Amino acid sequence: MTKKIIAINAGPRKGWNTDTLVDEASRGAESAGAAIEKYDLFRLERYTGCNSCFGCKRERNKGRCIYRDSLTPVLDAIRESDGLIIGSPNYLSEMTASFRALYERLVFPNLTYSKESPCCCQRRVPVLLIMTSNAPENAYQDLLDRYRKTLDSFVGPTKV
Repeated sequence: MTKKIIAINAGPRKGWNTDTLVDEASRGAESAGAAIEKYDLFRLERYTGCNSCFGCKRERNKGRCIYRDSLTPVLDAIRESDGLIIGSPNYLSEMTASFRALYERLVFPNLTYSKESPCCCQRRVPVLLIMTSNAPENAYQDLLDRYRKTLDSFVGPTKV
């Protein structure tokens, strides 16, 4: 069975650094037999980050963002995938706002507020997180470590 990988460019420039690295990682996955579905967040219609409606905390929606906008099909595709590649440039020492919107709506639905079982994620999806910047290699290691730890906990095993 062919593995399905979701590739996401959270940068605004098609064909530039972040997009190129996401495409190269996708080609690597394709060469191993995976099917790639790519999304460019800056090309989607208007969407938002988490609006804290808590619909994802209701038992019937557990772990699923219920807000409907152009990010909904992306989130659905990620949940059904075998892996996620996501890249963002560094803007002002942080990932892009587009990345953050996706990140909030990907992570928050799986957060339970329970010490015994902090995550309700039914199916873990491995993540490759790519950040581009014109800075020394370890300049943003703390930032990337925080994202990696959170994605590890609430989405799936994450490599940076």
